[in-house]
Amino acid sequence: MSGDASAVLGDVPVAVISDALDRLGRRDQVLDLAIRPLWPEARLAGVAVPVVIVADTSEPELPYDGELTALDGLRPGDVPLLAVADGVRCASWGELFSCAALGRGAAGVVIDGYARDAVEIKALGFPTFARGLSPLDTFARAIVTGIDVEARVGGVDVRPGDLVVGDVDGIVVVPQEMVAEVTEAVVTKHRLEGNAREDLLAGMGIREVWVKYGVL
Repeated sequence: MSGDASAVLGDVPVAVISDALDRLGRRDQVLDLAIRPLWPEARLAGVAVPVVIVADTSEPELPYDGELTALDGLRPGDVPLLAVADGVRCASWGELFSCAALGRGAAGVVIDGYARDAVEIKALGFPTFARGLSPLDTFARAIVTGIDVEARVGGVDVRPGDLVVGDVDGIVVVPQEMVAEVTEAVVTKHRLEGNAREDLLAGMGIREVWVKYGVL
């Protein structure tokens, strides 16, 4: 993946990236909108590392072994995307996991399930997106069964190496083979929207702006 391309998309609103993907025929790349940032200003952009978590009530000899392996394997710019099975009510992420991810240079985390320690995570400033909060621990409730594997997260198929961008509007996944194409489309749309914004603020009618630029 081009570092320049991913850097460009990392600074662009998710809505603009989603519009670009729509125009390129990829209309289902936004994760379930129930997955929200823990605070409105949180934003993330980085390389997807899908992690699969399923319900399991056993008491393993090595507690949290899968989670620890996933965290120790993170690289700068990575974003773990936790694909949590339906029915898992415990929190798959918390304060110390955030500390570990920050220490490895991760860019944030997306949890198709629950987090906890929201106040502490916000204080750390680690961008965290989740379906909600739960005080429950994963021990004897859930285990990791796959790391850096293709997974379905928030209704979207995600592969290792895809680009994920999240802000208060939602989370979008850009397939790695489309990053350059999406970047080009985004740069064009962003420029046209800037021109349209100036004309609208100057009093031009919105229909006229639509005809002139083809963006809204």
